[in-house]
Amino acid sequence: MTLRTYFLGMIISAILCFVSWILIVFYVDPETSGLIGVVLFFLMLFFSLSGLFALLGFYLKRKFFKNKVEFGQIGTAFRQGILFSLIFTGMLMLQSLGMLFWWSAILFIIGISLLELYFMSKD
Repeated sequence: MTLRTYFLGMIISAILCFVSWILIVFYVDPETSGLIGVVLFFLMLFFSLSGLFALLGFYLKRKFFKNKVEFGQIGTAFRQGILFSLIFTGMLMLQSLGMLFWWSAILFIIGISLLELYFMSKD
């Protein structure tokens, strides 16, 4: 797979997930759809943000670290994009459950950061 093919696939999938998230926002009523509507909302938001953050992360890594191999940065950028979207989506889930406080947000971010440190130590 070439780098161009990877980016084209990531861009198309991120756009499709974002469009489906927008459709869920406008056409799914969480009151009547129950748990499935809420799960679809958060799942599509997670996928669209993962694609967006992965593409953005790769672009920033490519811009600032020009001496590294591009294919080696894809996995790291994708993992960090998933973790950033997990932070964002997790915070929204905690807020929707009424459980988001400053200390729970800090603990959540620390937990995700420790997970990233674990993955960084494996590389």
